[in-house]
Amino acid sequence: MKMVNPRENIKYDIPKEWVENFKKGCCPVCAKTKFEFDKGMKVYCSKKCRIEYSKRIFTWQEKRDNVIKCRGEKCQKCGNTKEIFDKRNKKIKTKIYMDYLKEHPELVELKRKELMDKAENYYKKAQMLDGIKDYSEEDYEIRPDVPYEIIKGNDKWLSFEVDHIIAVALGGDFWDEANLQVLCSICHKEKTKKDAKKIAELRKKEKKLKNNKTIVGLG
Repeated sequence: MKMVNPRENIKYDIPKEWVENFKKGCCPVCAKTKFEFDKGMKVYCSKKCRIEYSKRIFTWQEKRDNVIKCRGEKCQKCGNTKEIFDKRNKKIKTKIYMDYLKEHPELVELKRKELMDKAENYYKKAQMLDGIKDYSEEDYEIRPDVPYEIIKGNDKWLSFEVDHIIAVALGGDFWDEANLQVLCSICHKEKTKKDAKKIAELRKKEKKLKNNKTIVGLG
């Protein structure tokens, strides 16, 4: 028995007999009665059966991670790899960072004060220990943290995403790995635009067909 909404992010692939076993108050997986359960177990007779049951529940995130893990971080359309994107993202991150600091100069002052206070405290401690560390420029480097969402939310940030080869709205299977591919964010956006046009055309045809049926029915 497969209970799944193609638009939901969780898939339950639970055998019919497991559901019946549960309704009878038995272990869903092996049908053992409550009297045969291991100590401390309430729904499943053992940890083994609990793990077996959990294997029948999938999340989209798990499916996505598994596809990328098996196929690697490489766009199946343009061929760009993680190494290439890491280099590009480094430049993009620097640009985002500099733009962010221009908009928030107060963060630089706060970071400078924090580092100077830290250096002063270290100096005093070093005097007590009869030894002073020579500071390098890196110790005083002012680099306030840029919020994670600002970096990852930038439309130029490159990443790898899992795409449905045939869009779900066009009849593609949401969970079938044969209908999934790894695309970079750039190729994914292009693919999504093309899918959107196809979906719009399909909706128009469906609406036209529905209107024709209504007219025929009235006639």
